[in-house]
Amino acid sequence: MDGDGGEWTPRSLAEASHPRGCMQGPRWVVTFRALVVVLAVIAAALGVLWIEAAGVQGASAQLSSDAPGKVTIPPVGKDPQVGEASAAGEAPIQPIGTAAAQAAGLVVHVAGAVKNPGVFTLMPGSRVFQAIDAAGGALPEANLSALNLAATLSDGTQILVPVQGQASPVNPLNPAGPADTGPAPQGLVNLNTATAAQIETLPGVGPVLAERIVAWRTDHGPFTSVEGLNAVTGIGPKLLAGLQELVTVS
Repeated sequence: MDGDGGEWTPRSLAEASHPRGCMQGPRWVVTFRALVVVLAVIAAALGVLWIEAAGVQGASAQLSSDAPGKVTIPPVGKDPQVGEASAAGEAPIQPIGTAAAQAAGLVVHVAGAVKNPGVFTLMPGSRVFQAIDAAGGALPEANLSALNLAATLSDGTQILVPVQGQASPVNPLNPAGPADTGPAPQGLVNLNTATAAQIETLPGVGPVLAERIVAWRTDHGPFTSVEGLNAVTGIGPKLLAGLQELVTVS
């Protein structure tokens, strides 16, 4: 309807059927739907974040329960074993070298039919067979049955290993000491047990020659006869004749 005649026109009929307020409705509906979608996305994101946070806390708790106990690191330069022993009232552990030095103190002389005659250091309580082993073992011609291989050694003992067919020494184990070395009971000097100083008391024998006699005995074993002195450098027939009645090899 126009303003002048009051008649309805197509434009007026359209405006009457659809007021201006109703034309704005679809816009509000679209906006509300978009808001719902946005809120749903935000809620989903928050849910994901909450699930991840819960998983991290659970993993942290698991790691905490599986972690080892507290480890105490001792101060640098301090032996924890020594400290614990001292705290418990026990004696501290001594260096190995000290115990070894205290234990190694048995010195013996192995001579005769062995591969490497000489002086050896053994542990206290060692036996004759151990001293022979230290000298490289017995030679094939050695007469080991003449020795008590199980005898316990003492410090300063001399072990004379005889050869097959050689008269066994009266005392194959000769501990050091004036009672077992030097002149025999008849006043003779025993070439197999006397020291260099005792051999030096013989007429015509000086310090150098006495050392040679002892060295020959160490390298070749005990003398089997007085005539064996011929093998020592510096002893000739004349000197040997003068020593015949003064020495023995028993």
